[in-house]
Amino acid sequence: MTIFDKDIKAPFGVIDMGSNGIRFGIVTALARHLPVTYEERAPISLLEAQGDNHYIPSETIDEVITTFLRFKTICKHEGVDPSNVIIIATEATRIASNSKKFLNRIHSETGWAVTILSKEQEALISSMGIVGAFYRVSGLTMDLGGGSVELSYVTPNDQSPLAEETGRPKKRLKVSSSPVSLPYGAIVMKNRLQECTNDDEKNKLYNEIEDQVKKAKITANIPNSLRDHDGYTLYMSGGGFRALGYLSMAMTDTKPKNTKYPIPIISGYSITGDDLKALADKFKDRDPDELVSELKVFRISKRRARMIPATCLLVSAIMQVIKIKRIYFSEGGVRQGICYHMLSPSEQAKDPLLEGVKSYVSPLPHALSHDEFEAVLSLLKRAIPPLYMIPDHPLQLHRLIPAAVHLANLTTHYPKETRAFVAFHIPLASGPLANIPGLLHSERAILALILAYRQGGEVPDPVFKTIESMIGKHAVSVCKYVGKLMEIIFLISPRFPGLGAVESGIKFRLVPIDSDEDENSSPNNSPITPTTQTFYSSSKLEIIMPRKLSPMLAAPSVISTIESMDKKIQPKKFEMDEEVQGLDVRSKLFSVSVIYD
Repeated sequence: MTIFDKDIKAPFGVIDMGSNGIRFGIVTALARHLPVTYEERAPISLLEAQGDNHYIPSETIDEVITTFLRFKTICKHEGVDPSNVIIIATEATRIASNSKKFLNRIHSETGWAVTILSKEQEALISSMGIVGAFYRVSGLTMDLGGGSVELSYVTPNDQSPLAEETGRPKKRLKVSSSPVSLPYGAIVMKNRLQECTNDDEKNKLYNEIEDQVKKAKITANIPNSLRDHDGYTLYMSGGGFRALGYLSMAMTDTKPKNTKYPIPIISGYSITGDDLKALADKFKDRDPDELVSELKVFRISKRRARMIPATCLLVSAIMQVIKIKRIYFSEGGVRQGICYHMLSPSEQAKDPLLEGVKSYVSPLPHALSHDEFEAVLSLLKRAIPPLYMIPDHPLQLHRLIPAAVHLANLTTHYPKETRAFVAFHIPLASGPLANIPGLLHSERAILALILAYRQGGEVPDPVFKTIESMIGKHAVSVCKYVGKLMEIIFLISPRFPGLGAVESGIKFRLVPIDSDEDENSSPNNSPITPTTQTFYSSSKLEIIMPRKLSPMLAAPSVISTIESMDKKIQPKKFEMDEEVQGLDVRSKLFSVSVIYD
C-alpha cells in the first residue's frame, strides 16, 4: 500500500476523510499504545452532501479545504511538518463522480495528496484499528461507516514465531485475505429505509441484506475455529455501531439502583449477542423523528439518533445470518488501523496497557525505578496464588498487577482522605488512563479497585459500589487481597518499597489448606461453587516477620496494618450475599496469619 511506503517519523498527522465525517489526529510516537497529542472530528458528511448523483458540491469542497487548512495550521503549532501527514479517503470519495476534481482541488490548495483506499484495503485497515484498541483479538470485525460496512476477521497466528525457511518473523495475527465491504453504511441505510413505504419493501431490504451477508461470510473465508456452539465473538467499530453501545450503556441496570453505568468509555464495552439482538429488535421499527425527541443519551446526537432504526435493522439482518455470542465495541477505526499497521512486529506484540502506563508514569517524580518495580512484583507473585496469574484467567492479573505496581505510588503524597479516591479514578473515565487502549471495562474496574484498596479502600463515591457490582464478590475479594498486599509493601518503605521490604526481612508464604480443614469447609461452607471453582480457590497466606524487627517494620502504623490484613480483606456482613451470611470463618476466600519467627 502506497501510504505505508512513506518514510514517516513521529510526530505525524493522520486524516481519515470518511463518508460521515473527517477525523484528524496527531500521533506522537509509533508506539503500541498509539499515543496522540490532539484529535478532532469535522462534521462534514461527504456522502449526504453528494446525494443520488454522487456529485460533491462546491460548497462542501470549500468546507473540506477550510478544514484541511485548519488541520495544517494545527500541525505547525504542534511541531509537525505539514508534509508529514497521511490523508486517506474511503467510500464517499471512491464513488463520487467528481472525485478526481475534488482531490486535485485539495492538492492545489493544501499541498496534500489524498490516497483513496480500495474496499479491500479499507476493510483490512479497519480491522487493524480494532486490533490496535485491544490487548488481544480473536473473532469477527465489523466497521460501520457512512457508506459501507466492512466485514473481516482477526485471529492469532498459530504458526511458529519464526518461519523455518526464511528465519524471518511470522505475522502475529491472521486476518482475512478477502475482507468484504458491503454498501450498507449508516447513511445509506437511513436513506434506503426512508424510501420504504410499507412493510413489504422493508422486508425486501431486510432479505437483501441477509443475502449479501451470507455471500460476504463465504467470501471472507471465516475459519471454523472462530465459532463455538454459542456463536462468534464480534468486534464493532464505527460511529453507527458505537451509538448502539452508548444506547446499551444507558439502558443497563446497575447497582445500587438509579445509578448510571459507571464507565462511559465506548472502547472495551461489551454486551452479549442476546443483548444486542434485543436492542436491535426494540429500535429497528421505531420512527426516527420520535427517537430524536425521545432519546437523551450521552454521545448520541440528534443526527445519529435518526440513524438508529436503520442501524438496528442492519444489525438484526446480520444476526439472522451470523450467530454472535459476545460483542466488544471499539474506538479504533481506519485512522488507528493505519498507525497500528505502521508499527514494527515487535512493537505490535507489546501490551498496549503496560506501554501506555509506563509512558504516563515515567516522567512523574513518584515513578518506580526498574529494580524497585521488579522487587515489588517478585514479592507480590510469592503472595498471590498462581491460579490468579495464569494468562487466561478472567481477572487478567498477569497484566493488571504490573500496571498497578507502576501506578501504586502516584497518590501517596495526596491528603490522606483523597488518596484512595484519586487512585480509584485513575483508570476510569475521569482519570488520566481513560484514553489508554487494551482495557476491557471489567479490567478497568479491577485495576481501579486494586489501586483503591492499595490506598486503604475508603472511597466516598457511589460509583465505587457500582464498580464492585460489575465484577462480582469473588473478584472483589481478590482485588482487596492484592490491594492490601501492596499497601503493606509500599508502607514499609514508601520511597524504596521493593528493596526496602526485602531488606526488612518480611516474607510471604502461601501454604496449602489442610485436608481436614478442606473437608470441613466443602462443599457447604466453601465460597467456591462448581461454576467458580475453575477460577477461584480458597487460599492461606502466612506473613512471616523476622526475629528482629527493624524500625521500618516495627513502627506501630506498619504493625497494625500487617496484623489487620486478614480482617480488612473479609467482606463485611452487610456486603455479603444471603447465601454467604451465617457461614463460619472457613468460608473465606483468603485467610492471612502473621507469624513471628
